Amino acid sequence: MKQIAPYRTLQGALNALDNGGRFYNVFTKAKDEVITDSELFKAAGVFSGKAQAFLFFELALSDLSEADRDHVIQRLSGELRSAYLRQRPKRTEIEVFEQVVRETDAVIVAGFPVFLEDKTQFSGFIFIPICTGKVTTFMMVPIFDKFDVYEVYANSDLTGDKTIIATVRGSKRLSPALTTFGGIVKKLKFKNESERTHSFYVETLFYKTA
Repeated sequence: MKQIAPYRTLQGALNALDNGGRFYNVFTKAKDEVITDSELFKAAGVFSGKAQAFLFFELALSDLSEADRDHVIQRLSGELRSAYLRQRPKRTEIEVFEQVVRETDAVIVAGFPVFLEDKTQFSGFIFIPICTGKVTTFMMVPIFDKFDVYEVYANSDLTGDKTIIATVRGSKRLSPALTTFGGIVKKLKFKNESERTHSFYVETLFYKTA
């Protein structure tokens, strides 16, 4: 999970995004007033995957005015802009999260995170792929085996509606201050359905503090 420092000015955003791509992107030029997918991947710190890049893009532009954001969007190459407008991450309120998201959605959600240190507080499981030769099967494991887990509350008093996010094991512990997360929606499993508290969690890729 990578912390994002949003761009403060339009020119700062354009300078960072119209960057020429990585050294092997020989046909991409910096400062040519067109932002390609390879340039966006470089700025986001990823090597592929538009969903990840678009999550970064949304958070990185979040402090700009609507007019400045639109200006940057218009600088995206035609194909990349069309993909972004189709696949733009969904901004979701915690209060309706369970009702409006679907598995594999790219989402942005904001709230107050509380680290689940006591594993008895939450009994969710996830599926992980196991590859044997050409055969892929899935094993159900406790979510704590793969991730650090937080409950993210809609309210600053840490009561009421909440959702679940998962971050890289051993990553920097988050304080319960207003934080915006960008990630991919995944399904939660429970061995005992009577223990189900959530249907989904967000595998978090990026975040920014208020």
